[in-house]
Formats: sequence, structure tokens, C-alpha cells
Amino acid sequence: MDEIINNPTINFRIFDITEGVEQLDEVFVDLANSTLGGKVIECSDEFFAEAFNLLKPQKPIREWGRYTERGAWMDGWETKRHNPSYDWVVIKLGFEGYLTGFDIDTAHFVGNQAPLADVEACYSPHKDPIYNDDTNWHKVLPKVNLGPSSQHFFGIQKTIKFTHVKLNIYPDGGVARFRVYGVVSARWPKDLSTPIDLAYVGNEGRVISHSDQHFGKSDNILLPGRGKDMSDGWETKRSRQPNHKDWVIIKLGVPGYLEKAEVDTAFFKGNYPDSVLLEGCFCDKDELLGNIKSNQWVSLLERSKLGPHKQHYFELKEKNKKFSHVKMTIFPDGGVKRLRIIGRRELPKNGNDNASQSAIHTSDVSLTRITAIPLTYTSYSPYGHIIQSFPEHFPASQNSISVSRIKVTPANQGTARKYNNIAPVINFRQSNIQNQSGNSTSNKTHVIAKAEPNLSLYKCSPAKSLPFTLRLMERHPYSSQMFVPLNNGKVKGYLVVVCLSNEEEDRPDLSTLNAFVVSSTQGISYHPGIWHHPMIALEETTDFVCLTHESGVADEDCEEFEFEEKDFVLIDVPGFNC
Repeated sequence: MDEIINNPTINFRIFDITEGVEQLDEVFVDLANSTLGGKVIECSDEFFAEAFNLLKPQKPIREWGRYTERGAWMDGWETKRHNPSYDWVVIKLGFEGYLTGFDIDTAHFVGNQAPLADVEACYSPHKDPIYNDDTNWHKVLPKVNLGPSSQHFFGIQKTIKFTHVKLNIYPDGGVARFRVYGVVSARWPKDLSTPIDLAYVGNEGRVISHSDQHFGKSDNILLPGRGKDMSDGWETKRSRQPNHKDWVIIKLGVPGYLEKAEVDTAFFKGNYPDSVLLEGCFCDKDELLGNIKSNQWVSLLERSKLGPHKQHYFELKEKNKKFSHVKMTIFPDGGVKRLRIIGRRELPKNGNDNASQSAIHTSDVSLTRITAIPLTYTSYSPYGHIIQSFPEHFPASQNSISVSRIKVTPANQGTARKYNNIAPVINFRQSNIQNQSGNSTSNKTHVIAKAEPNLSLYKCSPAKSLPFTLRLMERHPYSSQMFVPLNNGKVKGYLVVVCLSNEEEDRPDLSTLNAFVVSSTQGISYHPGIWHHPMIALEETTDFVCLTHESGVADEDCEEFEFEEKDFVLIDVPGFNC
């Protein structure tokens, strides 16, 4: 399709549901999906139902008889009545990319659906646009009619690259889901020999064919992170025939020389596959794959056993051949959470010591490898608190202990909203006698120095290479620690790496390790005793205001733990490069 931009006579096509699924949902990526990091930046109104519901990966549901203090509960975005003009919502895409179509779904909105809608888009990689700034918005879908409780698929000519979209509804009403289909535009490392995950959706990898996806969609295996439960993995139905097998074919973001693979069965504890086989081929066009005979697929990994709820690391064969597609076959059936295919776009040149040396650690398949995920209240609550503003009527599905205690009150003569107790400031050293566990009934006490608050500023240089290699962690056993970025508009976010403590061994518990991409408009705090890596800036040098309590006794203020090389962890950071 040809590219379009700000065309008053935009060509678009209306698909029925079957065509929409075949032409858009099964071919392109939903760039606004919350699992990819898509998020709502701003909206005109969300009186009845919050706008973040638009980006949920799950299908909309209806709970008859369920009411909130504002009316019937709806699984979507719904504004109040009688808007004299229109309502709107600004969405940041999970990955910047080229748009190809939309699904504006009004499921369960009957009589209260938005009757009309159009879509605009902009490219703003360094800051989030707001409604009344000077952002150059481009109309990508003209005003279209919407009906009650139905999916509305619209295909458009492939656009130029965008980072944000704005859904406008006329004049008001409800929309359940908003899918923004398109092609990811990856940010590739400058060095073509850098090892990267060529199957990852953020690197333009995509599923083009599969055998079955009864319980979970096959393209989930290319998502960031390790997910939250079985629902965001690929799971096939139980087979009843002897010698059954299921399979999925992935088109890599770019052809490459493949070295390592990770098959993750996280959360699949009684329904993981017995074994897995990986094959590869080089093919210029997807449609030719159907004509490839079984003996034309090259074996990358012989059939290998899998276990429950585990990351499995494999060394691949045929490292000097270039492949464009990978086929994963599972025996006989079951669930896989993620598939990572580590490779290089080009082999290192002879004498390229820097490339070969950097690959020694950062591509070593024996190391655990995780992907940083967007920060949410629920996922971060075991480790600390998030410092940011949010709608006064915060969605119940995101409500947690971290949020429910926050009371929002008017301030500044009614010109501001005050978020009270946004994050607790904790100091366990208010007296000079403390027990080691923090429990006043414990008999294990020792003398510690009193601590005073220290409000400081950190000027952090950006990470020198990605994936980031985690070599050490630290913790503050007696004090919370808070970081708030001073956003200069030049960076999208920063990286936070945390885990709980293994109490028996008194060291970081890597089974609880998580990495989060934190927006530059968010601050964070760590609970006392939480292991974390020192603050990791991305892209540019970033200033952080820090508040903690310190006594001046180094071992009490901060404890460090350095990992042995075999325990290093590689952290992929989608959307960022060095």
C-alpha cells in the first residue's frame, strides 16, 4: 500500500468481521495494545468508564447488574452525555510504526455507543503530545459511522511512521476496544553484528502461520517480558491422536545468522509441551512458505525435552547460514509463553575484536535473559511505589494497596489536585537500638546509628550497551529510597531492575527478578530491603532527585551484592538502543 499523510480524501476500506480478522488482525500488529506498552496519555473525559480499557488485549466482557457510583460498569471507554463538540483520547503506541488499519469495537455498548469517530496520528518520539500543544496531527481515518455492539474494521493505505494516535468520537459515548494495526519500526543497533532477538515483536518479528491456538494466541510468544499468567502465552488444545504435533512459523524481523534460542514455559506447569523442535529456512516471500517441502526446512535444534514453568536455553546449529523464518514444533501439544531467537544481521568481520568481545557475555546462552516491561501499579507493588498522577476515579482493575490508600484532595484554592501519601517515606532507624528483622518482639537486636533524611540529586549517564548486563544489586535495609526524574524532554524513560531477598541465603532472589521501563513522567520508590540495581538512564544523561535516610555508616546505609559471572542476567529494553 502507498504511504498517506494528511490527505483530505483518504482512501480507506470497510471490512466485515471475517475480512477484518483475516486482513488486519492476523496480518499486522496491534501497536496500541497494552502488552506492547501502549498507554493512554490524556483524554477529554472518562466519566463512566476509563480510557485505558481501550487497550486491553482481552475481548470486552459485560457483567449485567454490576454498577459503580457513576452508573453501569462497562468494559471500555465511556464519556458523559451532552458533549457540545466531541470527546477524544490520545494514545502512545507501544512501538512506533506504520499504520495499516483500525478496529473500533463498540461491544456491549447499545444505545450508549459513540455514533461517529475519526483517527489522527503524530510522530513525537521525544515527548508525549498534549491536546492543546502545537503537535502536527495528521488525519489517517476520516469520520466514519459506528453501530451498537459491533467490531468496525477499517483498512487504510500504509502511512508514514507514527508514535501516537488520537481517537475522536462524536459527540460522546462509549467504545470498548481500539486496535491500531500496523508494522513495527524497529530501532536497530548500529553494529550489524550485535546479537539481538530477531523474533521479538519490537524487532519486527511476527507470526505468519500456526496449527492451533485454542486457548492462547500464537503471536503472544513474541511479546515482551514473561507475562502474568497462562492467558498471554500460546496454548493449543489437547490432542487425542497418536504422534500429534503443533507448530508456529515466525518471520524474523530481518534475516540473520541464528545462534541461540530461549523457549519459556512460564506459568505452564501442568500443560507445557513434552518437547520442542526448531527449524529454519530462507524465503523471500511469505506466501512461498506453503510450497516449501518438509525436507527444505533446516534443523536448528533437534527435538529437545521441556519442563514446567521454566526458561530453556539452547545453542542452535547452522550458525553460518542466514535464515528469514523459524518454525517451532511442539510435541504433542501444550503451552509456550515466549520464544526468543538470538542472532546477528551480519557476522562479525575478521579482526572485529569489539564485536566478538561484546558477544562473549551479552549473547552467552547460559545466562538468564529477561525483557523489561512497562511499569504498572500491580506489577511493581511488591517492590515499592509509583509516583505519578492518575484519574481521581482510578479503575478498580488497577487498584492495589499501593493506590487505594492515596487520597486526592483539592488544593491551591481549587486550581490543583493534591495526591496525599503518594509514597511512604520510611526510616527504621528512629532509635539507636533496632532488631535485625524490624520486629519489635525479636531478641536479635544490635546498635545502629541514627539516620537523617538526605535529599540529593543524581546525574546519571546512560547505559553504554544494550541488552543491559546485570552484574550487581544493592539494597537499603533500613530506609525507603525515592527517585523522581527531572524530565528535560529528551528521554522517553529509564530502566529499573528489582528483586526480593532470599532470606535463607541473605542475597538477591533472582526468581523474583523484574525489569521495568519507567516513563520519564513517573518516579519510583523502593521499599526498605528491596534489592535493586543503581538507577539506569537510557538514551541521555538524566537527573534524578533522590530522597532517603542515611546515617553515614556505609554498611547500614547500603549493602551491595556482586554476582558471579555465571549468574549475570541480560536485560532487553524494547524501544531503546545505544
